[in-house]
Amino acid sequence: MGALIKTSRYLQSVHSALSEGARTQLDLALSGDALAARRLMIVAPRRLRGHIASLAYYLKTRNPAYREILKGVWSDDTRHLLVAHWPQQTLRRMLMRAEFPRPDLSGPVTIYRAVANVPVKKAASGLCWSLSRERTTAEAIRAEAANARILLASIDPVDIIYWGNGRDEGEVVPRHPIEAFLVESVAHERAPASVTSSLAQSPVGRGAAARVRARR
Repeated sequence: MGALIKTSRYLQSVHSALSEGARTQLDLALSGDALAARRLMIVAPRRLRGHIASLAYYLKTRNPAYREILKGVWSDDTRHLLVAHWPQQTLRRMLMRAEFPRPDLSGPVTIYRAVANVPVKKAASGLCWSLSRERTTAEAIRAEAANARILLASIDPVDIIYWGNGRDEGEVVPRHPIEAFLVESVAHERAPASVTSSLAQSPVGRGAAARVRARR
């Protein structure tokens, strides 16, 4: 009962912060209207979009309306509204609930993540990886850090809970935090990077590879 009261107050707070037109779209979206959900994530103020996605999750809004809401906030320019305030475990559950279509892949696939200046294990537990080695290498080079690295891991395609290819980057989110991975160093030339591999499955890694920065 306490959780229901809290959610009801949360809904009232978000509802009152929206314009009259957006309130109508919110009501329709939360009742399962996918078109209203798409419109809502356009007209709603950016600062409220993470809250709208959270409400839709806790109120168990059905797909495809819920998926449209989450897709609307998971874009690069508003994703921080979720990532900065909700635990990763909750975010993974939110993404799973959306039932995003998976890429048509078979067998284990390799995923990549560019990092610099944080511990390897922390970086590997992050949400967002990529199917594109080229994109990931370019991102590591742009970091302009002497210890920029690329993490590599192998996962089953059925464990991909989000896939986005808006900029041909093949972004994926694995169902679980990655625990077994490889680390490759990055040569800081503008030409294609040459890399060397070392296994990194210990809690903190070794030497310079122990400090990398998580992309997300």
